Amino acid sequence: STPLYSSAASDVYKRQLSSGTEAMASASEVSGEAQQLVGQLQSQLGVTQAQATGGTGALLQLAKNQLGNDSMSTLTSKASGLSSLLGGGSSLSGSLLSGISSMDGVQSAFTALGMDSGMIQQFVPVIMSFLENQGIGSSLLGQLQGLWTPDS
Repeated sequence: STPLYSSAASDVYKRQLSSGTEAMASASEVSGEAQQLVGQLQSQLGVTQAQATGGTGALLQLAKNQLGNDSMSTLTSKASGLSSLLGGGSSLSGSLLSGISSMDGVQSAFTALGMDSGMIQQFVPVIMSFLENQGIGSSLLGQLQGLWTPDS
């Protein structure tokens, strides 16, 4: 059995994340080409706009924290609106997402958004194909693939 304190702490984090992701989803106006990506996730995976926005934001935040700002600015310069998925100007969502530094954090975000962690691996190919269509280079795509699909 799990010690009580860790699940209580986890519940608090999930509640914070959940209220933050809801705030983010309603507060963030997805702009530019990122709207196309959110639309693709909604139509291909049957997720809500909030889930598409929050799930992509969590994966992008992991990339930003792991790959650094140079890689992130390459992504955001090629595909307009991707930075809006990182919380844009909303400090609430920015602070909640900014803590995502591992796939565990991404899983917590997906859970808080009401999605199974298995959905992460359904998001990844849709996002990768979108980024490839935006002209993102193969070395950066390879880094993202390795980061987002650690088991493959």
